Amino acid sequence: MLKTVFIGSKNEFNEVLVHWLAQRTEVAGVVWTSSTAWQRTWGGRLRFALRRFRRYGLLKVINETLFFLYYHAYLSSQDEEEKYEQIIKPYRARHGEVAWGGDSIRTADVNSPEVISFLEERRPDVALAMCINNYFGKKLRSVPRLGVLLWHEGITPEYKGLYSPFWAVHNLDFERIGYTVLQMNDKYDAGTIYVQGAARGVDPLRHNHGYIGHKAVIDSLPQVEKALAALEGGTLKPIQRPEAKPGNYTYPGITDFIRLRLRLWRLARAQSVTA
Repeated sequence: MLKTVFIGSKNEFNEVLVHWLAQRTEVAGVVWTSSTAWQRTWGGRLRFALRRFRRYGLLKVINETLFFLYYHAYLSSQDEEEKYEQIIKPYRARHGEVAWGGDSIRTADVNSPEVISFLEERRPDVALAMCINNYFGKKLRSVPRLGVLLWHEGITPEYKGLYSPFWAVHNLDFERIGYTVLQMNDKYDAGTIYVQGAARGVDPLRHNHGYIGHKAVIDSLPQVEKALAALEGGTLKPIQRPEAKPGNYTYPGITDFIRLRLRLWRLARAQSVTA
């Protein structure tokens, strides 16, 4: 059986993924990261904003901050409720307790010596990562025999980077609301693609990007299961899309959100006129 390690933030959704993975592989351990811990305190948010300011300037930071505050004030609870009712609750109803009780380590730095040692001791065939915005160094990627696979909430190479569901909706590119499983390399979200497909049952006119991204990952599971079996058997083939045009995206701002809403409003209005 394929030996795996899961790497990601500790939350209810990722515990579902770990449980699912443990039914199909030998999960040797879990690395719980705190890469998004900065969001939980005002001090962490301020330090993050200062880093963004030094890199991108004041106007972009203000734009991003306004969207962050608006989303967490008015939209995040809707995303969390939708995710719980449509994904987590049904999964728990079928499988019962899903919290990981095996070996694990918590870290703020996935490239730390402690994490490297944790992986080296368990010698996994492959690691799978989700809910990550850290760069995985070459040393970390070299420990699993077959590398690190990333669950990405979007279609690459068109939607590399952060908030892929947001940007696909923003561009009215609904056909590219989906998932990708790729092998990490030296560049962000630019590795070899092994699994890719569209999210099912999402409504860009109603659902927010947070729910859409998690729904896309859940929709990927049947294809991921096949890919893991092929990986174990040495028959996994990469997906080649030489005609695809790469796109890189980052944190949206409030102006991007307003533009998204206007585009969706115009689309809905046009559809109602032609109905």
